[in-house]
Amino acid sequence: MKSPKGFGRRYFSLASILAFSVSVTMASQTQSLNDHEKLTFHKKISKDDKAINEDEPIVISKKVEVKEVDAPFASEIYTQRDIKNSHSKDLYDFIDTQTSLNISSSYGNSFAPRIDMRGYGIGDGYENIAIMLDGRKLNNIDMQPQLLSSIPLKSIKRIEILKGSGSVEYGDGANAGVINIITKDTNGITLNGYVGSYGLWHSGARVGIKKRLFAVEGFIDKTGNSGDRIIAKDGTKDDSYNTNKGFKLTLTPMDKLKLHIGKTFSKMDIKYPNALTLSQYNNDPKTVPLPSWGNAYNKQHYKDNVLSYGLNYILNPHFSFDFQGNHEDKLSNYITYNSGYTYKYNSYNTQVNYSYDTFRGVFGIQNFNGKRVGTNVMKKDNLGYFFKNSFFIDKDTISFGARRERVKYTYSSSASNLQDKSYLNAYDIGYNHKLNKYSSVFANFNHSFETPDVDRFFSYDFINHKYIFNSFIKPSKVNNFNIGYNYFKYPHKLKIDLFYANVKNEIYYNAITWQNTNLDKTKKYGFELQEKYNIHYNLFAKINYAYINTKIKKDDLNPAIEDNGIPGVSKHNLKISIGYNPNYKTTFIVSQIYRSKAYAMSDFDKSFGKMQSYNSTNLSLNYRYKNVDFFAKVNNIFDRKNALFVDNGMSIGVYPTNYERTFLFGASVKF
Repeated sequence: MKSPKGFGRRYFSLASILAFSVSVTMASQTQSLNDHEKLTFHKKISKDDKAINEDEPIVISKKVEVKEVDAPFASEIYTQRDIKNSHSKDLYDFIDTQTSLNISSSYGNSFAPRIDMRGYGIGDGYENIAIMLDGRKLNNIDMQPQLLSSIPLKSIKRIEILKGSGSVEYGDGANAGVINIITKDTNGITLNGYVGSYGLWHSGARVGIKKRLFAVEGFIDKTGNSGDRIIAKDGTKDDSYNTNKGFKLTLTPMDKLKLHIGKTFSKMDIKYPNALTLSQYNNDPKTVPLPSWGNAYNKQHYKDNVLSYGLNYILNPHFSFDFQGNHEDKLSNYITYNSGYTYKYNSYNTQVNYSYDTFRGVFGIQNFNGKRVGTNVMKKDNLGYFFKNSFFIDKDTISFGARRERVKYTYSSSASNLQDKSYLNAYDIGYNHKLNKYSSVFANFNHSFETPDVDRFFSYDFINHKYIFNSFIKPSKVNNFNIGYNYFKYPHKLKIDLFYANVKNEIYYNAITWQNTNLDKTKKYGFELQEKYNIHYNLFAKINYAYINTKIKKDDLNPAIEDNGIPGVSKHNLKISIGYNPNYKTTFIVSQIYRSKAYAMSDFDKSFGKMQSYNSTNLSLNYRYKNVDFFAKVNNIFDRKNALFVDNGMSIGVYPTNYERTFLFGASVKF
């Protein structure tokens, strides 16, 4: 079968050409900036944007605080201002348009999307990323992706992406790295809303009161759309609705003690279509899909309630104690199949931080106990112990740490009971040398692991009609190597890193045999570049580029796929944007997203050739009037077709995504 036409030279979008030409032609102007004009301009922005503190970001997700320029590991940091200026409609949209990560709907379900970092593939990559929300792990104990739609974008203060590191602090599933999401405190009243194509609407409100002894805040966010496709012959459309709400109370009875408790509630309903054939997609992405079996479309209902509580106590100038607990009740119900699961997750994180003049460290204990109840009960219990130390000596930062984790599995039903457990280790060594105040070089080695989820660890014996242990599955183990360079001095903010990952027993799903198993040995290597270049005081360019190559080095079960790459991985991932402020109240941003051709998800034997590349050019406008921000955005200006391509073992299934031009208009106000 011929693969679809990909990205040709004649299809280069306006944004890419503009970004390159403007950067080159105006680079010489940076030396002749009017300092007074620049200072006045940025002071006005800061005055109008006083709620957003844009000091040099601090990477806190590594447990031992460190500035970006001193970090002995690779990272991407996105601040509150980055989130605001992106005008993304949700977290999925922000990750897709702003970060180096590859994200796609999960077989059409955008509420729990699949994410890939550093070449683990869009099929299984999400299980190789630990996603944390204020210290709570969002990874599930089964093959369900993380429920990102339970996190309102407006609640986020900072997003930290740690690449090839984080396994010591966060344990199981951090092979590719960690996405750490930190929410912000609310003081005052904030209202926001937008409307868009196909009946898209959003409304949100945040209220907060901060006093010396206490702070209380609450929020509610509602989003819905009437659907952009007809997905069944009876005229049903792929509509969706999402409500998130919550509150948090923080008490400070004494200067050294802080207590907090909070509760969040999420409720979601989504309809998403079955796959199109490749010919149907090429002809018209809005073709009504016809199921080969089962229902005409999928209808899914989610409920997610989380109780979080904790304390921080400063024992003395050198020691502090942190405790955080979380209890989560979750429901995932496939209404069209009259099938669903309930989940109960309990997690506890306890750590002691210690610091002296040139030394900082942390010792912690973490427990995550997950239970899924359906026609049977499956449990996965993780208990980890870790330490991490960092030394700051003149221009050098040296860090090292280790982790020991026990993973226990339990299966119980009226027919049988199964139990098993294993012990795994993680360790990390990092070094950063500061060349001067603005630049540094670093090197990092990280050993990580991923244990199978319960869907992979237990398999069904169709002959004896009972669940058994999957004898074909083992934990995966990865050695990550990273070296890089940082340069943070106006007009540049530049990061460059090279990485290599040697993977043993990479976990994947074989669509042909319907079996969860391992690839014996694989490798991943590449190059990543981030740059924000202020061409002029009111004109900037951003580029985020990743080159990723993968290779299956050894697979005894299927030697024919040796030397092939991991499917669903694009070698070239580019996001580039130009921002312009004609005045301090107005911002224009034009951006381009490009991912090169890749093999369809699960197409390990290259049966269908490479699928088409991903392209989208976007334009956004923001205007501030007093305390009101008005914004508008056009996605996919040139109507480029994009999709998730999946090898189902016999043919290619296509799930269209961002396949046409859409619009968004909105405003937010702060009192």
